[in-house]
Amino acid sequence: MENNTEQPNEHVYFINQLYRDFLLPEILGDDNAAILYWAGKRVARHYALSSFDDLVEFFNMAEFGNLVKVKERRSSITYELSGQTVEDRLNSDSKEFSLESGMIAETVQTTMDRPTECEIAILEKEKKVQLVARFG
Repeated sequence: MENNTEQPNEHVYFINQLYRDFLLPEILGDDNAAILYWAGKRVARHYALSSFDDLVEFFNMAEFGNLVKVKERRSSITYELSGQTVEDRLNSDSKEFSLESGMIAETVQTTMDRPTECEIAILEKEKKVQLVARFG
């Protein structure tokens, strides 16, 4: 096992990687993405995430990455998730960001009081994840 001391919260990243990128896909199989999406919605409700600032704080605390709002339109909000954790996950071929997507969908739905779904796009060159919350 390689010892990497460059990352300040290495243990948090390791636990996230162990659960989300190895154990859960093994247990959940083909339903992994759908279950993680709905789990993300439940996490947002449980922790009463009701604003963009709440999301940013939670994502930082959980070591999910740096979340920024990049565009807001009449029927959608576009976010980008970046940082070392995101780069490391993408470099290890983990392209699963359904938990984050579900959390964003639920928080935007709560904030806007409109049904919301969130789509994921991997921006390979930029080593970022784009999450687009669309509401009706």
